[in-house]
Amino acid sequence: MYVLDLKKEFYEFLAGKRIFLIVHYDIDGICACKILQSLLKYRNILYTLAIVRGRAEIKQAYIENSEDVKYFVLINCGGTIDIAEELEADDNITFFILDSHRPIDLCNIYSTEQVRLLSGPEEEALVPEFDHIFRDESDSEASNEESEDSDGGNRAAKRRRLGEEQIMKRREKRLWEENKNRLLFEYSQFTYYSKASAIFMFDFAWKLNKDDKELLWLAIVALTEQMLSGKIDNTQYTLEIESLRAHCKRLQNKTSDTDVQTSLKIVFEKDLKLALYRHWTVEHSLKYSMFTAVRLKLWTLKGDMKIHQLLADMGLPLVQSRQHFKSMDLQLRKEFHGSVEKLAEKYNLQDIEFASFILQYGFRNKFCASDIVYALLAILEASPRDKKPEELFNQALDCLSRSKVEVMNNAMERAKNIAKTLFKTVQSAVDMKQIITAGPFVYYIIREGCLDWYMFSHLHILALLAQFILKAYVSMSRNRKASTLPLIVSAPKDLERGTCLLLGIPPVCENSPRNFFGKAFEQAADKMKCEVNCDYLDTSYIELRTEDRTRFFDALAALLN
Repeated sequence: MYVLDLKKEFYEFLAGKRIFLIVHYDIDGICACKILQSLLKYRNILYTLAIVRGRAEIKQAYIENSEDVKYFVLINCGGTIDIAEELEADDNITFFILDSHRPIDLCNIYSTEQVRLLSGPEEEALVPEFDHIFRDESDSEASNEESEDSDGGNRAAKRRRLGEEQIMKRREKRLWEENKNRLLFEYSQFTYYSKASAIFMFDFAWKLNKDDKELLWLAIVALTEQMLSGKIDNTQYTLEIESLRAHCKRLQNKTSDTDVQTSLKIVFEKDLKLALYRHWTVEHSLKYSMFTAVRLKLWTLKGDMKIHQLLADMGLPLVQSRQHFKSMDLQLRKEFHGSVEKLAEKYNLQDIEFASFILQYGFRNKFCASDIVYALLAILEASPRDKKPEELFNQALDCLSRSKVEVMNNAMERAKNIAKTLFKTVQSAVDMKQIITAGPFVYYIIREGCLDWYMFSHLHILALLAQFILKAYVSMSRNRKASTLPLIVSAPKDLERGTCLLLGIPPVCENSPRNFFGKAFEQAADKMKCEVNCDYLDTSYIELRTEDRTRFFDALAALLN
């Protein structure tokens, strides 16, 4: 059920009780968790924290702690599964769920006591009515059937004609079942993301009058990650950014901190879709950013020449463009943004600007929200393989702290390597013609042993690669239907078990990032009866045996045709 009064039914209800936090291993989860931690401190609420990456880890965390704790708070996980059924939870256990994954499982929505959803109901979700999905079989019908079965078992009794009333009841039940299956399919056929959990948690902090600029920054980072990962569309991003902008103005006026060295400033401004350019060279940022790489086709010789042409038109000497941005001439730095904007139309770089926020504290520290997202991504998914998720989660929390600037700077160096690897992988895929059309979709397979292949066994980096590959394919393809084709990317997952990871993303022409591959994967797996691992909270990812991949693609093509 939905919690209508969060302060009374969640925050004050948990005061004095021990709770268990289960947080999904993603950027939005980290930001929402950090906001919630600050709120729990005000009420001295004791909590234990576990990091999870899939259903199995949620179950393990629950089993290990269910005897000691009766209240579980799940952030960015648990909403899309029937949590009480999945965990076989006792009746005295209560789950509070804040999850941006959609659709929310209907059993969670209609649970009367055990499951409490912190996010409010959404009009666009089109949740089926309770009576259309759940139905109590009448006791009288059940007792009639029992009496029939216990009637001595004579054949005459078994063969007796059904009364007209029973025929009507059976027909009505069959029609109800058909309608139920149709409604369930319509409700769950697409997976998508709603408002970031961190934004929801920040709004709650604001209502409690416990918000500040640091918490606002966490909400901004979570929203920016959703936009960069293609989880939400531009309309949704614009609406949320305007709301956060209003909060930014309010908090800026509220504070009276005049010391430049200690004050924290969040400034709303137009930024460029160039990865990490404030912490890199202009030439590298232009080359390795997805937006410019796709628009200028920078994997080609002609595209490579266009960069130098663009720099020349901007009046930016090569020597300056190859220096660290902070080391460039002050005048060139000030004019850089305007120069790119003026030449955007000439070089097909329309929409290179987007609304964002800049965080500034002290004289030297200036970070764009997208820079922080890339740094967090590098910590979570491009760290040495011997690091545990819990260790990386804590490192990501440090990265969001003002006192640990060196952690952020180190992460940004790794983020540059991610950008280079993505570009080189796309360049190789296009040059070698490895993006293959399979009728209703295109696919790309990352082979073991190729450049940094192990990096793509992580979900978010694989999602960025998939976006990059599909946009590059559409920009280079002569096929008129290229923009209407979805993409499936396969990456090696576990070499010992011989499994690979599959991710499906919707076509470029789709305005909404709603993904139909969750249901499609499920149906294809049922059709060919192969063993797949659907442990991921986002069902557009699945893990299957590498040897079954070709057959799986065939089954999927037959299904989508």
